[in-house]
Amino acid sequence: YHASVNTLNFDPIFIPEVSIKGITKNSISVGWNDPPEKFKEHIHFYRASKDDGEHVTEVLHTLPYPLHLWGELKSASSYKFTVSACNEYSGECSPPSEVMPGKTYDGLSGPPADVVMSCRSDNISDFHWVDVKWQDPQNPNGNIEFYNIELTGRARYYDDKRKMKVINVDSQTKTEDSNSIMTRFDFLEANTNYSVRVCAVTGSKECGAWRAATCSMPVMPPAGLAQAFTWYSVEKDEKNIFKLSIPRLSERNGEICCIKVIVVRLSSGQSAKDLPSQTEIPITNYAAAHSAEGSGAYVAEIITTVYMGREIEIGDGKSIGAIGVARCSACLPYGRDKRFTDPEPEGANKVEDGFLD
Repeated sequence: YHASVNTLNFDPIFIPEVSIKGITKNSISVGWNDPPEKFKEHIHFYRASKDDGEHVTEVLHTLPYPLHLWGELKSASSYKFTVSACNEYSGECSPPSEVMPGKTYDGLSGPPADVVMSCRSDNISDFHWVDVKWQDPQNPNGNIEFYNIELTGRARYYDDKRKMKVINVDSQTKTEDSNSIMTRFDFLEANTNYSVRVCAVTGSKECGAWRAATCSMPVMPPAGLAQAFTWYSVEKDEKNIFKLSIPRLSERNGEICCIKVIVVRLSSGQSAKDLPSQTEIPITNYAAAHSAEGSGAYVAEIITTVYMGREIEIGDGKSIGAIGVARCSACLPYGRDKRFTDPEPEGANKVEDGFLD
């Protein structure tokens, strides 16, 4: 059987015009135009290619619409795309289209590296703050625009009624630009466990993975001590003594191990306003402070929190047995009575509530 076949009077080569139709952080849609009407019956599928700079991937597009979705791409990454028109009978494809570049949007950043926080206090000003430092994420997944930093805190303590309280302090948030790797939170509270977390924000406008750190703010003496204690002088058994009211104190600033009562004997002509800061007053002993030419300070009592809310006598020649303060090294030694303490180390201050002049 013989039949005549006419060849085409044109070369059915169609080079698509490619364009980017859509972009996300992990996908790019590539589209192209339809062939001229006289070419349509000679084009049966398309060959689409993607070049990520290291590997070239090709797929055969057999769907009836001129659009291919490239998925599972890396965020904030550049790609090159081409499309060729193909004939299923000859298995041949036209030359590829011009290269169309495309770049995925920024994704969510990985966590910042080396997040460190330090709780700091100034004992003189009673000022507390936190320093926070970090490094850039190892996997930013885009261009970092700024960092978000969140601070939270939690404290456990006994209030002035000896009831356990657990509180969450007000959280704080800061934003630092992409060139910063540190920040600071001021006006914080003593005796509080603080936590911080840091995230990087890219062009996605969303926080990436967080990284956290913790620290504990040091303890401080209770606030308002100067106004909390009251005392007055009375005569008892022909001796002058002080009646000292021990207030009920909250342990918000830290556990109160003991209360030291220190008596300062002034020299002739000296007044209380002439005294230096209490941290600069040397502690001696009762005998030295009450010698003929003596003056100075000595520890008259060391008591536990059991005595809060009570009144004690100072200068009656009797020391309270301070049972229970041994667990705090700052409260030792606390007496000569061997029932309550080990022998004092050499040079240690004695607790001597001796008679007042």
